[in-house]
Amino acid sequence: MPQAIIDPARCRPEQCYGGICFIKRTCPTRAIYQEEPYAPPTTDPLRCHGCSKCIAHCPLKAIRLA
Repeated sequence: MPQAIIDPARCRPEQCYGGICFIKRTCPTRAIYQEEPYAPPTTDPLRCHGCSKCIAHCPLKAIRLA
């Protein structure tokens, strides 16, 4: 099953409101998380179902399925 992969070269959490990744709020399985605001988000492969909602909503196009 494909998993969401965040591209650190494109991801800019400082551009998201309060440093909180916008996509973190849109993931239905809560597979995308941040340790703290302004930190780069990461994905939990056990929670990611490859639905691609994160790809559709990321304004920086920093997520892909692999």
